[in-house]
Amino acid sequence: MKRLEYLIIGSGPAGIFAAEAIRPRDSEGTITMVSEDENPALSPVMLTYWIAGHLSEEGLLFRDPSWAEMRRIDLWLGRKVVSLDGVARKVKLSDGDEISYERLLIATGASPISLPIPGKESRGVASLRNRRDAEMIFQGERDLREVVIIGGGFIGLKLACHLKERGLRVTVLEKERKLAARIFDLRASRLVEERLRQEGVGIETDVEVVEILNQKGWVSGVRLRDGRIFPCQRVIEAVGVRPNIQFLANSGVDFREGVLVDERMETNVSGVYAAGDVALTIDPITSERVNHATWSAAARQGRVAGSNMAGGDQRCLQNFNLNAISLFGLQVMAAGHPYVEGQADIDGLVDETRESYRKMVIREGSLIGFILVGDVSGAGFLLSLMKRGVELSPNEWGRLLSSRTFRHDLPPHLGFDHGFLFERAGGNWRSL
Repeated sequence: MKRLEYLIIGSGPAGIFAAEAIRPRDSEGTITMVSEDENPALSPVMLTYWIAGHLSEEGLLFRDPSWAEMRRIDLWLGRKVVSLDGVARKVKLSDGDEISYERLLIATGASPISLPIPGKESRGVASLRNRRDAEMIFQGERDLREVVIIGGGFIGLKLACHLKERGLRVTVLEKERKLAARIFDLRASRLVEERLRQEGVGIETDVEVVEILNQKGWVSGVRLRDGRIFPCQRVIEAVGVRPNIQFLANSGVDFREGVLVDERMETNVSGVYAAGDVALTIDPITSERVNHATWSAAARQGRVAGSNMAGGDQRCLQNFNLNAISLFGLQVMAAGHPYVEGQADIDGLVDETRESYRKMVIREGSLIGFILVGDVSGAGFLLSLMKRGVELSPNEWGRLLSSRTFRHDLPPHLGFDHGFLFERAGGNWRSL
């Protein structure tokens, strides 16, 4: 068996950003990346743009094909890890090969959740996680006119917009009372619903699909619990993902719905790290274990893990939820705690106009979340306040609630420009 210094399982953003963080710290160490995927560095978040015809296949890649060679990273593609022995420090592949390691990163990502719905074995039922999924939507049946998307999260909504651009009739069916239930409040959901309906996308909330209908083996429609039938030739499930952790049984690595890591992205087993969609980190706002399955979170966690694998001491502290999307030109951004009415120690402050909806979520004078719909002015500054835990007065919160604040000069201690924090020193702004 060949002994490797660094072994990375997975070739998505978490794995690739980790490898890039390792190499500057260790120019001589061996880095091997094992991936079941034949196409490393593919960005799932760009698949909807490819579907709409806005991107070429090359545009789906967030790294040039020569990326690995330039950094002397050995790629083992199309190889699946089936087990891990944390004591012996080795992994076993599906073809029987074994690989030893000194430092390991688990970056196996997640797989789409498939609902236990009768008829889901019909042809034309898909998810959207890789290029093969995207290609399947348009393959097999020429008479494609109508698509039903099960799930009203950000991926389902973005996909609905891009399929509509392709000239298809699209209906989004969401089981919760509101879209993006973990992120939006009811008002934000209604504003998004209104824009989508204006553009011709069907939206149904508080409904449940109980059967996928088919004719001659192909999808022909879906039946809801209330008895209504929506005809369609494709059904796309967009109800979330589940971390790929099956191979960790009896490995010694602690996991629940994902791999448990600390602020350094290290597991309970020394030398074994996890990052990205597979990892369960601690939300600094709620102190709960969470799985923020977003591209940006995976990239950030990967950098921290890679640096620490190579001897660094970085922490992933600002691990709150963050999502941004544009729906037919409607800009939407949400971060942190969404606020549920009735929580005793949390306040929700709202400013609404015809053009925008802005909501700040405050706890003990500090910002712990926000929702911006229509006008996302100052979003970067609001994020900086959350990261620093700045405590402000009620008057200052009132100013931040209005988007007009960010079109004029801010008070000296609240300066901000293009994502960089500033303070006034001697009459001049300087970055912190």
